Amino acid sequence: MARSRFAFSCLAAIGLSLALAVSSTGQEPKTKSAEPPKAAAKESAPARPPVKAAGGGVGRESILRLFSGANPMMWLLGLCSIVTLGFALERVVALRRSRVIPKDFVERFHERLSSGKLDRDRAIELCRANDSAAARIFAHVVRYWGLPAATIRQAVESDAAGEIIDLKRHVRVLNGTSTLAPLLGLLGTVVGMIESFDALGSKAGGAKSEALAQGISLALVSTAIGLGVAIISVAMYYFLLNKVDVLVRDLDEQARRVIDLVSAEAIRPPVDRRTGYTADPTRHESRIH
Repeated sequence: MARSRFAFSCLAAIGLSLALAVSSTGQEPKTKSAEPPKAAAKESAPARPPVKAAGGGVGRESILRLFSGANPMMWLLGLCSIVTLGFALERVVALRRSRVIPKDFVERFHERLSSGKLDRDRAIELCRANDSAAARIFAHVVRYWGLPAATIRQAVESDAAGEIIDLKRHVRVLNGTSTLAPLLGLLGTVVGMIESFDALGSKAGGAKSEALAQGISLALVSTAIGLGVAIISVAMYYFLLNKVDVLVRDLDEQARRVIDLVSAEAIRPPVDRRTGYTADPTRHESRIH
């Protein structure tokens, strides 16, 4: 009985050792079989080309780098472009025809003036109620109510000079930016090239030519931006000058129409040279029989 128990315990110990050996041998092939696919996957993966470092060409990052500290002239060119766009948009809005010569006001003023519904004081009040260049010029004309047409034209020419100056206000700024922007661009290019040649001292071998080409390309960006700002400034300058000339010509024509209605020749009837009396068709002369 004791021998049978001892034999059973020995058999159990041998079985347990065999089970552990089988389990360990069953796990090893799995780990060994799992490794070759990984290696095969690594071997079958195509080699990726090396990624080039950013900054090899002129792009957004290179331009931002110019603004950040590589070329100080870029800040001045940025300010110049902002000034150009700001004043150009301001003049485009200010020189709208509906704002300088409002059609409704001009037609109503001429109609009421020609029909005799306005006197000197009412005409001035109507002009003051409208904030436009045409209304202000009409007010200058009405102040000389009853004077000869030649005298009114001469006086209005000097009084309306201020209105023409206001129309041309800020247009000369665009002329200034069109001259200043290319100079700033050239100066930025010179400064960038000087910095590029200075940086060549710290390079060696083939890196010198690459650094020089990259520095020159970045330096030329300032010239390109300066020329772009100058082209926009010149185009807007001549466009606005032409717009001012057209508006001044129309204002002069409208002012002449008002002068013809308020001058002495229009208010007083002409004098008949034969009789010495005014040729008033409504005037009935009394005859002595």
